[in-house]
Amino acid sequence: MKKIKIRILPIAAVMAVISVIASVAMIYNILEKSNNPLLTNQPDVILPNFVGQTEAQATADEQFRYEIEYTYSDEYEKDVVISQKPKAPRSVKQHSTVKLKVSKGIMISEMPDVKMVSRALAEETLDKLGVHIYFQKEVNTDMPAGLVIRTEPEAGTLVNSGDMVTVYISTSEKIKNGEVPNLIGTDIVEARKAVVKSRLKLNVVNVQHSEPAGTVIWQNHGAGAQLPIGTPLEIHVSVGEGEEEDDD
Repeated sequence: MKKIKIRILPIAAVMAVISVIASVAMIYNILEKSNNPLLTNQPDVILPNFVGQTEAQATADEQFRYEIEYTYSDEYEKDVVISQKPKAPRSVKQHSTVKLKVSKGIMISEMPDVKMVSRALAEETLDKLGVHIYFQKEVNTDMPAGLVIRTEPEAGTLVNSGDMVTVYISTSEKIKNGEVPNLIGTDIVEARKAVVKSRLKLNVVNVQHSEPAGTVIWQNHGAGAQLPIGTPLEIHVSVGEGEEEDDD
């Protein structure tokens, strides 16, 4: 029995050493590759602004890992970075993951026929085209209220993502309108006041732009247009350059 113990003890000691070495190696590997700042010994680096660069230019920077999401865009050319998370500039750990949204360019589609369908179904169908949808009520006693009378552009027309599509919805009620104010170039605070006065609703989309932050740079209906009271008026507001896009 004593001889057996003498042989087993050195083997157990060697196995223990191997186990310790393996554990240390595993822990080091986790610390080396982890994106968690609390668990990493990676150095801090400055995250640059990739927005406006091509995907190839952005991902050529080997200091980071990348997750790419592709989406159609009427504002950015194909293969150009639209936005990133985290936003830049900021200090991050080397080899941190950066999420990039990359443009697939403009999507060209054929306008579908949505006549006589409900507003909800028309919206669901047109959303897939990436177009801006404006619903306009129109008095029509020949068909049930709430159904699509017609669209502009009409069915069969080629449309680009980002185009405006007007959908006319049947109603039997008398429609009261508000006048669209001219908001281009105004401050967002003044724009809100003007829209409230016109009895319309405001839908704000924040975008990167060279204009000072808070400046209205686009609106989906021209000044002077008559819209039913309560109609959403969409505007694009600059957040300056290098900031992350967000909807308000």
